[in-house]
Amino acid sequence: MMKTIQLLGQYGINKDTQSQELPDNAWSDGANVRFRNGALERMKGDQRVFDAPVSAPYWLQPYNTATAQYWVHACLNAVYADDGTTRTNITPSTAPTGGVDDRWTGGVLNGVLVMNNGKDVPWYWDRTPAVNKLVPLPGWDANWRARSIRPFKNVLVAVGLTKGTDFFPHMVMWSDVAVPGAVPTSWNVADLTKLAGDLDLAEDPSLMVDQMVMGDVNVIYKQNAMYAMRASGGTDVFSFQRLPGRQGLLTVGAVADTPVGHVLLTNGDVVIHAGQGAQSIIDGVLRRTLFRTIDATTRRRAFVTTNPAASEVWICYPELGKQACTKAMVWNWREKTWSLRTLDNVTYGATGQLAKGATQAWSAQAYSWADATFAWDEDELSPAQERLLLCSASAISAADVTGTRNGAAYTSYAERLGLWFGEAARAKTVRGLTVRVEGAIGAKVQFEVGGTMNPEQDVEWSAPVTYTVGQTANNELNLFATGRYIALRITSLDNQPWRITSLDVDFVMAGRY
Repeated sequence: MMKTIQLLGQYGINKDTQSQELPDNAWSDGANVRFRNGALERMKGDQRVFDAPVSAPYWLQPYNTATAQYWVHACLNAVYADDGTTRTNITPSTAPTGGVDDRWTGGVLNGVLVMNNGKDVPWYWDRTPAVNKLVPLPGWDANWRARSIRPFKNVLVAVGLTKGTDFFPHMVMWSDVAVPGAVPTSWNVADLTKLAGDLDLAEDPSLMVDQMVMGDVNVIYKQNAMYAMRASGGTDVFSFQRLPGRQGLLTVGAVADTPVGHVLLTNGDVVIHAGQGAQSIIDGVLRRTLFRTIDATTRRRAFVTTNPAASEVWICYPELGKQACTKAMVWNWREKTWSLRTLDNVTYGATGQLAKGATQAWSAQAYSWADATFAWDEDELSPAQERLLLCSASAISAADVTGTRNGAAYTSYAERLGLWFGEAARAKTVRGLTVRVEGAIGAKVQFEVGGTMNPEQDVEWSAPVTYTVGQTANNELNLFATGRYIALRITSLDNQPWRITSLDVDFVMAGRY
């Protein structure tokens, strides 16, 4: 008897539902694989694109000028800008004083880079050749601090304000209008000749967290509420509307903008919204797993970013006992599938274009030619395409590019427990698999099958068998396992990419025992 499992990428990984309750083409566990275009495939690894950071970066920001494409990275007490060939120290004259949990915010307003760490006065980069350093924002009171400052239209917006010794937990404040190529010069809300202003959004008692632009609206996030900030065109300058629901942000940087809306990590869920009611996209799939495994002490170091090349949102977080992000739950907004990826103590991630030549020379790479996943002279980091960059204490890397992770091998696997093929009460004996694997000739993938009479019992696995692309005869593997519930495990054996479109399970249906 043959059972064909097709559309291996239809449902992705679901760890929150009992495995025997899942459809055949869903997976109960895995790491470093993704599900798209109806297939299961290995995720690519990371490639270092700049020299090793001087100290651990905690923020990345792409910044383009008329003459260069920079990636700015902020450490605890220093800030640097890389253009692919040169690293420039742009640390302000009074160095930053924030700690690991003082999250950076900022962005590019009118072509000017703005940065804020919540512990010091905010800065901007004036790009003056003789100075080339960050300098304090003009018009900003030296005794003020803000948890988040980001650009919106032609103003800067600040939330989570402290003025001197007074904390304003519900206040949103915006600057005067900035002229093109410059930052605003005034934040004086009492000056009627300026458009600066402030307002308390106190209907919800939770604290201000962060903000992100969605089309023509700036969405302001509190811990348990969301507000839409719109240009009104009148004397009030901006209007504010509370959005439906009780969802807010877990921490600064825990929201990403996608073509289908904002995806945000809340205090107990991962939700999506496009200005209307937010909907959970992880409930019943990985929600319970996420909040059982995220570290309670360091959870505010989590962040949400996108991998545009693969249409993915990455929910990056520190696992129990970890100080930096070691796991990413990955959601594909086209396929609506979830997968899991391991991370090497990542501190932050951001998307943007890379300058031509940012990729280091072949002699500087830490992996062999056999592990490269691109053709000779191919520009695997095309400057025309946005890339996800990840940073850690040891590297700033382009994600999802090559066959290793900055030269180190990593394992990809997908596992499915609890397969019962429509007859849960009867035992089955698996005799083999016929698989369809796409990949480079010689790439190796390991298959195992297992069985158990009860889904609560441990699986008894068969001896593993290796599938070699282009060499395994008739795509057939001899594997044996017996049980009412069958298990399947697929594991990478080298650093080459592969994708599996379907597989046939050859089994014999037996009696109840």
